[in-house]
Amino acid sequence: MLYKNPNIPEEQRVEDLLARMTIEEKIAQLVMSRSMPELIKMLDDGTFPEHGVSSCYNGNVSVPPEDFNRLHKYVLENTRLGIPLSVHGESLHGVMLNGATVFPQAIGLGSTFNTELMSEIVNIIGAEANILGIRQTYAPNLDLSRDPRWGRVEENYGEDPYLTSRLGVAYIKALQSHDVASSPKHYVAHGSPEGGLNLAPVHAGEREFRDTMLEPFRAAVTEAKAMSMMPAYSELDGVPIHASRFLLTDVLRDELGFDGYTVSDFGAVYMLHTLHKVAKTPMDAGIITLNAGIDHEAPGAYGFGQDFIEAAKNGLVPMEQIDEAVRRTLRIKFRLGLFEDPYMKPEKMHLVHNETAINATRRTAHESIVLLKNNGILPLSDNIGSVAVIGPNADVAQVGDYTATGGVNYTVTLKQGLINRLGEERVNYAKGTHINTEKDIEEAVNAVNKSDVQVVIVVLGENSNYYGGVFWGDDSGGNVVTCGEGFDNHTLLLPPVQRKLLETVAELGKPVILVLETGRPFCIEHECNLSDAVFQAWYPGEQGGNALCDLIFGDVNPSGRLPITFPRSVGHVPCFYNHKPSARGIYHVPGSPEKSGRDYVFDKPDPLFPFGFGLSYTTFEYSDLKADRNTVSVTVTNTGDRAGKEAVLMFIRQHYAPITPFVKRLRKFDKIMLQPGESKVVTFELIDEDFSFINADMKYEVGSGTFSIMIGGLECEIELP
Repeated sequence: MLYKNPNIPEEQRVEDLLARMTIEEKIAQLVMSRSMPELIKMLDDGTFPEHGVSSCYNGNVSVPPEDFNRLHKYVLENTRLGIPLSVHGESLHGVMLNGATVFPQAIGLGSTFNTELMSEIVNIIGAEANILGIRQTYAPNLDLSRDPRWGRVEENYGEDPYLTSRLGVAYIKALQSHDVASSPKHYVAHGSPEGGLNLAPVHAGEREFRDTMLEPFRAAVTEAKAMSMMPAYSELDGVPIHASRFLLTDVLRDELGFDGYTVSDFGAVYMLHTLHKVAKTPMDAGIITLNAGIDHEAPGAYGFGQDFIEAAKNGLVPMEQIDEAVRRTLRIKFRLGLFEDPYMKPEKMHLVHNETAINATRRTAHESIVLLKNNGILPLSDNIGSVAVIGPNADVAQVGDYTATGGVNYTVTLKQGLINRLGEERVNYAKGTHINTEKDIEEAVNAVNKSDVQVVIVVLGENSNYYGGVFWGDDSGGNVVTCGEGFDNHTLLLPPVQRKLLETVAELGKPVILVLETGRPFCIEHECNLSDAVFQAWYPGEQGGNALCDLIFGDVNPSGRLPITFPRSVGHVPCFYNHKPSARGIYHVPGSPEKSGRDYVFDKPDPLFPFGFGLSYTTFEYSDLKADRNTVSVTVTNTGDRAGKEAVLMFIRQHYAPITPFVKRLRKFDKIMLQPGESKVVTFELIDEDFSFINADMKYEVGSGTFSIMIGGLECEIELP
């Protein structure tokens, strides 16, 4: 059989195998078939289908290698055509299996502004996935988090399309270099849901969709060559993405040139009937999605069920559409080498979660944590007396959603990190409150009031320990889940009990360092006023506690930058930085509760902390900014007394255009390391896309006229004809 010969060109193998397949075998390749444990049970029961299965999901369940490989061997050798099984899983910030390395959550990875670091850690993730037998993962998330009420803000790299595209390309290339297919999600409108509610409609015209939401996915296809794609649950302009031939075929395939296969988000085909109300029956849902461009239904057969098979046999479903979907699915199986090697690698298990990986997640956490305030208290000296560490997240492993349940067992909390550094006798701990309910604030007061305590570290925030995704976990000992997939919020204030705890502790008169472990920005002006220093730690991964100590005590210089804007209040949403000139008011007379004004009568439209904000223990000076049509350069000097990394961000603004321009757009960035007194010239190469806009015909057009180049507080202008 030609298709079993790895030396035959990919397309010949696909066509040879397709010609041998029955309708049942073809449609079996279009459906995910249960979980790995269920398939092993079918094998043991003698009920495994002769026509084989296409894929299964293995997230958060550790299957013994002997059972895992026994199943693959059976599929290759005992089903009629021996089409291999593709095992799908999750790798948002680490492979979602017990024992794998847990890196900082995606929003923290966005804070690094470091594509080289992203490549390094995803090379670890890809290697671990391959060893564990996961050959396709639903990552990275390339949605733009433009409404902080949305619970899935934590899963993305922030609000900016360019930052997201650069980190996404680095992620996909590194993952796929290990023969693990990347399935970026959620193509292509998910991060600006109505009311901040997951799955709610996204309101955007075609220009906005192309200018912002599409950019990361375009790069994922055209640059990184993503092998798969997972569409969004949501609808855009009245059409569910899973039913949109315009988005899934006209744009994704015909315009961008995507040659992989699409896999539905779990239950999304079902939702066309139950939620979106565009399909009257399961078969209708299957026909609609196939016609739109969905190739693979997960997590099981709803649209592509028995009625669909009978309709195909009776000619009611075009066979050419089925064949094309099968081609796309088989093509990736050949590309990944699954016909030759689909197996788990038990002989390499010692490489999973090894010392190199653990060191990498600690270094990544260093760059993912953002210093928002420091009145001079930081860094602390190791000679400090005792510290009090207080709060609901002080000794809870907050690692973010899409983490294996066992990941918390080897995650270092801040309390443990402080004990590792100072010794148990110098660390006074009290929880004080749960996430949303009062526990024992008096216990916290007693811990702070001990005579040898010189500083108080208060760890507040959210709980995202709903392992996996929506409805997949537990409430972690009374800490109600407040963030993650399906956990959206109507407010951006910390829960009242947490604010009360901080207020009570601050009244005791000792210096306060606030650490926020959250998956979204919060409106924390009050909390900042009560604190001497503030860290936004997001969910910092398994080495988060140790990494925070490295920053608090000055072993490492803070270098994280905000990848998302912090609003002053929930009423300031939306508040993303790359807005149009008219979007933040025209009167510019800020008001206050004491004196009204305009645009907002009792406040100003400005953010609390802008995109790109982040403090350091050293100082960096920018000078000698030069720019022309092709190149930008700037000199960066470390003028302080500490070595440190600096994220160099370059923005562009077009002064006038036929379509209203953005006030500014991030178009380049780099992360550099500088010793005290050291200078480096940072150079960026400019391309047409940096000056482009979406014109009246919905096409990219290179702009003309005056453009401003902005880096580190400097600005210069260039002219394009």
